[in-house]
Amino acid sequence: MTADIPLLVSVCAAVCVASGVLLALCIRGAGWLLWASCLAPLFLLGREYATVGVSSVYLMDVLAVSALLVTVHMWGPRAFSESRLRWFRLVAVILAAASAQAVYRGIEAGYPDPLKGGILGLYPLLGWFAATWFLTRPVHEPLRWRWVLYVPTCGVLVAWVVHTPVIAAASGLYLAIAAAFGVQMRYRGSSRLLLWTLTGAALLTALASKRGPLLAVVAAVSATALAGRTGRRRVIRWPVVSWTVVTLGVMILLAFSLSGRHLSDMPVVGGLMTRLSSSADLHTEAGANVGLRLEMWREALRMAWQEPVLGAGAGHPIDVVGFGPRANFANSGPHNSFVGYIYYLGWPAGLGFVLLVVATLRRTWRARRRPVAASWFGATVGVCVTAFTNVAFETTFIGLPSWLVLACAYALVGVDRDDEGENRADTGGPGRRKRLVAQRPAVQAGATGRSTARSPGAPTAGLPA
Repeated sequence: MTADIPLLVSVCAAVCVASGVLLALCIRGAGWLLWASCLAPLFLLGREYATVGVSSVYLMDVLAVSALLVTVHMWGPRAFSESRLRWFRLVAVILAAASAQAVYRGIEAGYPDPLKGGILGLYPLLGWFAATWFLTRPVHEPLRWRWVLYVPTCGVLVAWVVHTPVIAAASGLYLAIAAAFGVQMRYRGSSRLLLWTLTGAALLTALASKRGPLLAVVAAVSATALAGRTGRRRVIRWPVVSWTVVTLGVMILLAFSLSGRHLSDMPVVGGLMTRLSSSADLHTEAGANVGLRLEMWREALRMAWQEPVLGAGAGHPIDVVGFGPRANFANSGPHNSFVGYIYYLGWPAGLGFVLLVVATLRRTWRARRRPVAASWFGATVGVCVTAFTNVAFETTFIGLPSWLVLACAYALVGVDRDDEGENRADTGGPGRRKRLVAQRPAVQAGATGRSTARSPGAPTAGLPA
């Protein structure tokens, strides 16, 4: 019976693909429906949903591939010609090639589960294809599916109600992505998504008491607010509910400080405060966790220099001995995806990945005048924070949404191409702006003192007959 499981999974995958093709023929929005079917359960159930299937063949990946197959007639002709993804697709191809050889070497060496290393090269390709398809769609079309951003908080609520274990790093990433777009929606007058997401972040902090997830959410919110600011007067436009939440938080902190009680006794963040206060003690779980991560990074980089071009190979374990309750972290990854790409795939692929992330942050920052670009900047910051201290891009339930964010952010999905050109002009320096001003037609004022200049090519009304 066990030997028939891969066959059954293959049959199910074929049925899913065939169903997706039929949906594409019958339903106009089949691509969006399949992507929502892939991401919404992931945001709700996390790893429990991402592991449905057998090793290296999961339902989530089948749905993602199906979404791309049913829309290949839209994005296929532009996959290698889309100017916004020129350097992204180059890095994606390099990572795919490096991942293929790393998986082969991992299988030859007998490393544990080397096939999982294939997602290091597969997900960049999926992100490239998905971003190309998103660019073919109208800018307003994704707004119909914004309800997916409310699902991460629902996932935390479900874990709290049914008392199931929650993967804090994954939930923190999902909440950070939602919060980045919630900030821009608040600027447009709707605070529902932001408040709902911050509620989920508070509940996640109370359940898991982890530092990284809360830091990812705070970093995403702060980065989006920084990139999307338009002036100091924006602060006075905060809704009353936002001011109320901030005021209550300050009052609670002051009350605990004046009462003489320890911050660890605070509701929601008490466990987090206890964990932070013990981070410097290596004999505690929190302190040993920090020390072990640093030791794993050093060991991974040291081993990467032994195979600088090809890397250590997919599935290569790291044996690190530390101090405290977690004395041995054997057979584990480096818990830093930037180090992980260097460790598994080699320095060329790892540096290409790092440069791609830096380029994404730069592109979204330069286009920050557009609200959606500011949200992509904040979401990318949240992805980076999560990847810096976790096995993020090496796992399915964090790697897929992370690569989708990177690809869409790099491609500036949701930003009109005319707006992109305007952003380049705005950030081209004083000399560039002077040349643009010099090229503008002279402005002539009428009798009323108003400007009568028209844009190039605009029709000019003739004299009445």
